[in-house]
Amino acid sequence: VPRLKPLRHAAQKEIVLYAHFRGLPYASAECRHAPLAFRGHPRALLKDLEASRPAAVAALAHSGRRLALGAAPGAGAAPGAC
Repeated sequence: VPRLKPLRHAAQKEIVLYAHFRGLPYASAECRHAPLAFRGHPRALLKDLEASRPAAVAALAHSGRRLALGAAPGAGAAPGAC
């Protein structure tokens, strides 16, 4: 079942600001294990990339959505004549 992600294109800062101004609850505290978690390394890489080229993260996300999961088109089809 696909999930609906209406704010997937919004930056985390924008989502937090939206929640703050609308009076919506949100978690602002970071897990105490987060500084040692592996996900911090890719996050730092993405932040550095975004600092040098602001549209890079959005372009990367767009490219990821364009990748198809599963078999390649025409996989399993009988080969044609050359």
